[in-house]
Amino acid sequence: MTTHKHQFWRDHITQWQNAETTQLAYCRQHQLCPHKFGYYKRILVTRPEPTGTNSSGFVSVQVLPQLNQPESLTLHFDNGLRLSGIAADNLGLVKQLTQVLS
Repeated sequence: MTTHKHQFWRDHITQWQNAETTQLAYCRQHQLCPHKFGYYKRILVTRPEPTGTNSSGFVSVQVLPQLNQPESLTLHFDNGLRLSGIAADNLGLVKQLTQVLS
């Protein structure tokens, strides 16, 4: 039922886009509720109907290495803890963490 309803409104939206008239005039001419027309125009034009695939909504992302950046360092403590990601711009924080973790 929903697919039929969406197709009905999708057809009217397409016809209105091809017509040289306002949305309100089109609705009056075709005896359509202007509020419903606006609603379906929003959900069908900005959020197209799914294609039937069961997608999780996640997309694949490729992380590229950053160029011209020095390798970060890792400190290994005697108690087994490790502090990674040490770089020139976070040495103050590393010093504070080292005091707490030692």
